[in-house]
Amino acid sequence: MRRTRPRHGLRTRRIARPFNALAALGAAGHNGFERWAGIGVFLEPWIGRRATNVLWSASLPVWFLQALGGRRRDEPVLAFNAGVAVAGATVHYVDWPWSLRFGFIPWLREAEGFRPSLLPAYNTILLLWLVGGLGSVLTETRREHLKYAAGGIATGPLLLLSARHHFVWARERAEQGDPRFTADLLAEHARRESDATPR
Repeated sequence: MRRTRPRHGLRTRRIARPFNALAALGAAGHNGFERWAGIGVFLEPWIGRRATNVLWSASLPVWFLQALGGRRRDEPVLAFNAGVAVAGATVHYVDWPWSLRFGFIPWLREAEGFRPSLLPAYNTILLLWLVGGLGSVLTETRREHLKYAAGGIATGPLLLLSARHHFVWARERAEQGDPRFTADLLAEHARRESDATPR
């Protein structure tokens, strides 16, 4: 019986997408840092801590492995995820004051009520997330899949609304004495109210 050799070409070749994998790591780092720092994670106000633990612990490793696996069937999802990475990271520069370092690196001066000592690590995570998403869209996404990347980027306004709601929700949890949420949120709220008070 003659064995049929697999045809080598676009259908069988796998190409890892390192920028997309970096975006997945950035998303995981962002969620992990915000959980560790005491402000919760995306979707937690709506579905709770246990459900978000399950969701992100399962979905982010799958994304990372898909990016490294390089299968053609995963490309639309990876393109969408790259777009969401761009949108998710960019939202932070819309809502918080930032400046340029070395003339080209966006750097948050404040974020999420974090004390200043946490900002270097947080900025680094955001930049990795943003660079991964942009790099994947620009260099790893096929032209026919750019529409999926655009769809991911288009989630930006919804992510911005969610982030603003999340910050208010996390501050309320801190005000209620929930030990899982940092008291830095209360200091940030007091500072904002002081800045808004006419002198």
